[in-house]
Amino acid sequence: MKALYWIFIFITFSFQAQTSDDSVELAFEKDLIPEGIAIHPQSKKVYINSLAKNKIVRCNLDGSSPENFIKSNEFGYLSGFGMTIKGDTLFALGNTLPKINNKSILLLLDVSSGKLIKSYPLNISDFIYLNDIAIGSDGKIYITDSESNNIYTVNTSTDKLEIFYSNDEVKHSNGITISEDDQLLYLASYTSGIRILDLDTKTLINQPNDIKGIDGMKFYNNSLIAIVNSRRDAKLNGVYRYFLNEDGSKIMSTEKLCSFSRISDIPTTFDLHDNTMYFVEDSQLDNLDQENTAILNPSQLENYRLKISNFGMDKNSVHAKRYCTEIGRFDLLFDEDEVAGAYYLKPKNALGSVWGKLNGNVMTGRWHDADGAGDIVITFNDDFSFFTADYRADDEPEKWYKDSWHGSLRPNDDISFDFNNKTYLCE
Repeated sequence: MKALYWIFIFITFSFQAQTSDDSVELAFEKDLIPEGIAIHPQSKKVYINSLAKNKIVRCNLDGSSPENFIKSNEFGYLSGFGMTIKGDTLFALGNTLPKINNKSILLLLDVSSGKLIKSYPLNISDFIYLNDIAIGSDGKIYITDSESNNIYTVNTSTDKLEIFYSNDEVKHSNGITISEDDQLLYLASYTSGIRILDLDTKTLINQPNDIKGIDGMKFYNNSLIAIVNSRRDAKLNGVYRYFLNEDGSKIMSTEKLCSFSRISDIPTTFDLHDNTMYFVEDSQLDNLDQENTAILNPSQLENYRLKISNFGMDKNSVHAKRYCTEIGRFDLLFDEDEVAGAYYLKPKNALGSVWGKLNGNVMTGRWHDADGAGDIVITFNDDFSFFTADYRADDEPEKWYKDSWHGSLRPNDDISFDFNNKTYLCE
């Protein structure tokens, strides 16, 4: 453990949040131009739809056994957009790409057989793109239209698609997701950022913001995970996490989880199960003439790759994580079941060290600084984005200070930030 500690001391802590990544080559046709993606964990299959070919394909998560799930234009399917799986049903959105005689459709398909369960066509005079879809635990469906200010749903009485909510403040919404308690709907608007809609009152409860350029978005552990793919400065694109306050009604801080493999890559939507994120690394959308549904440069097309990123702690690699607490900064290094780190306590203007053994989400070990030394227990949440600490000093072995520190992953380079009604110091 001493070796790990001294290695840590000389590390410069300028890392982004760590994820354990894998990449799988997909043997689908190169001119697929994928958009929507959905994972079926039980069968370990990935479903991907096609903007260029009006169909849905699938394969195993390791890339093997590629096949058509539904053929081009089957069941009236159109260019593929958002998809999700609920139970054993695949929900798939489609649109015609040209604006003239625009049509849209929602298909419900049996995830095993590909048989049609239900079709919801939408053919109105306005130009619409049913872009992305979220489904509550009660089965309620919510769909964004990225060409208007409307959010659609399925009216269970009429069994038809209809407008659920309309407001210029959610104009051109793309990504959409819902809170675990089905109370809040999160909309990634092109014009006003991530907006939060109270579903009971149909009221927007947060203000416009500059969190823009989002395509796919998912709710995860009281935060939002999103793919940002359309910033003017492409270096700002990537996978982001937006931390929410306790009741999910406000975005408190932002963390960039990773950049794309190449600055020119355009991932679109993604799926998320447990701690694992799945997306196609590059849709090659920039090689598609959408008005004519034609590939611009066939010779430049490449094989697609499925990116698999795990937000949990990978036991086979070393992770550096930067936390801020109410009284100062903690920098921790995780190496299998060992943890070592340094901390700075602003009130004391003191540096210290901490080290110990990790068992699941709990580290048991020691602390040492100018005031003395003692035992410490740090308990992390499931994705290691937050911790609470208990400690005692060697000269007061009977006196434990319970829940004494609260550490949150540092979201940016600011010297402080607010989270869960507390101010966290980073320097």
